[in-house]
Amino acid sequence: MGSLAPVMRSIQKENGFRLDYFHRKGLPLSEWRRQGRAEVLRALSYRPRTVPLDLKVHSTITRAGYQVRTISFAGSPHYRIPAYLLVPQKGKRPYPALVALHDHGGYFVHGKEKLVHTENEHPALTEFKQELYGGRSVADELAKRGFVVLVIDAFYWGERRLRYDHPPVDMQAALKGLRPEETRYVRALNNWLGLRRHDMNSSLFLVGATWLGIMNYDDRRSVDLLVSMPEVDPHRIGCVGLSIGGMRSTYLAGMDSRIKAAIITGWMTALPTTFDITHSVVAGLPDAPGLHARLDHPDVATLAAPECAIFVQNCGQDQLFTRAGMEEAAEKIRRVYQDLGHAERFQMKFYDVPHQFNVQMQEEAFEWLEKWVGGSAR
Repeated sequence: MGSLAPVMRSIQKENGFRLDYFHRKGLPLSEWRRQGRAEVLRALSYRPRTVPLDLKVHSTITRAGYQVRTISFAGSPHYRIPAYLLVPQKGKRPYPALVALHDHGGYFVHGKEKLVHTENEHPALTEFKQELYGGRSVADELAKRGFVVLVIDAFYWGERRLRYDHPPVDMQAALKGLRPEETRYVRALNNWLGLRRHDMNSSLFLVGATWLGIMNYDDRRSVDLLVSMPEVDPHRIGCVGLSIGGMRSTYLAGMDSRIKAAIITGWMTALPTTFDITHSVVAGLPDAPGLHARLDHPDVATLAAPECAIFVQNCGQDQLFTRAGMEEAAEKIRRVYQDLGHAERFQMKFYDVPHQFNVQMQEEAFEWLEKWVGGSAR
């Protein structure tokens, strides 16, 4: 941000994150949390009328030890949410459950498929999973361990991505000569959708909504769906996500007391520390405008303390954040858990890797989830 960074820092210092935990000045924890969540809801700017879930199961396949159901449910009066629901077929019901939150990755053509194994997987998706997830389908791995796992398409990904009956000229030009089954086609479409996300983000402002607001509302609706299921223990629900999935995990844990364990991978930083990063990291970012006058990003996570056990996994070679920013954020969360007498419910670890959720990170995340929301059908 060059010459503008001092202006931004000055604004931030004046605002001072004055609603964070350490500014509560004797306010009871429950009231501080209520005020904090109210401020987040205000900034997310999306509170549609509640409608029945209207769950529909479109197909079911059985794999070794679990089912994969292709489903949809009503998110709001405005849309339905396509999803995969993975349900164990061994062990004792009711099972613990997880909301698995897919990443951003500049990859919009697929959403929920990033975390779920599908037949005839597109080679572009296989390549992407190899780079970010160690070649694994994370939701399937969790279902094998005895968790019910729900994976939705977030708004603007997968089945909910931008589509046209009559594609605009620039879209046609970007895809000219390419076939959908080609990796080059997916890359070109992802690039085009990446450019148009800025228009989408701004257009939502014009109708009084936000991209992150829709995401968080849909993620909380995912919890609504899980607790409605006889297969699920409503007292043992967690969430896990990489990158924007980690951001979604932060907001879901912070805003929904039903979440008892959360994995936040590759998305935890003190926001003002991003000003001096020399490449673009926040352009077109889903966010809650105005929130950060009162709460920093780690403060949203602390709204879950101490009932939700949080594990932050930072990537030491991550180009999205500074090391200092990641450490500052983790230390702020740690101090809250310590002050509340539950230091054991927070953990942070650095991995000497780029932005990813590799097999080692997954295994350690799975152990954390099994410890705090329990249950393995193995």
